[in-house]
Amino acid sequence: MARRLLLFTLSVLALLVLSFAATASAFAYDGAAAAAYADTYWQNYNPTWPSFATRGGDCTNFVSQALYAGGIAMRTSPQYSGDAAWYMLSKKHHGWSYALSWINAQDQSVFALRHLPGVTPVASYYGLAPGQTAADDASQGDIVLYDWTNDGVYDHEAIITASDGTNPNGTANWDLVDGHTNDRYHAYWTLAQYNSSWATTRIVVLHIPPTTR
Repeated sequence: MARRLLLFTLSVLALLVLSFAATASAFAYDGAAAAAYADTYWQNYNPTWPSFATRGGDCTNFVSQALYAGGIAMRTSPQYSGDAAWYMLSKKHHGWSYALSWINAQDQSVFALRHLPGVTPVASYYGLAPGQTAADDASQGDIVLYDWTNDGVYDHEAIITASDGTNPNGTANWDLVDGHTNDRYHAYWTLAQYNSSWATTRIVVLHIPPTTR
């Protein structure tokens, strides 16, 4: 009897572990879903969310929406504070409550590198010229940060959405981005062709692995 009870208990525990693993997997980051969101709303802004296009720029707000659509969970206050918080919530009566990391590129870079497990820089360049190609080592759904004056503060952000070809090993070459303010769809990832400050611009790509949530 004791043996049967032990076997039953172990079976139940095994099922719970499998269930937890499946649930955790379901909430992992899906770069393709994030890219699909960006492709849908790169120009026709999602009315569910506020726009900051006329209030300093909507680039990071747009990327945050895409990351959220891809499965990155909000980190709300008071459980999370400072650079660990990341959220955009509608207030009961009017307006929105949000963390700076949701709408500001510099703050989001700090949040991603310090508080999103597994996020790492995979490419960094300075002064890439229009027409110049460079390997970004990115995956679909990764984010690209731009520092126009190389002063250590990021001014702009975009999200990797599409492939412009294949690598020698046959894998997709994820080199195209979507972005807001200005609105871009499948633009070459350096954005140098649109950037009069390309000679002083630092560009960094952050990879978000599928285990991130």
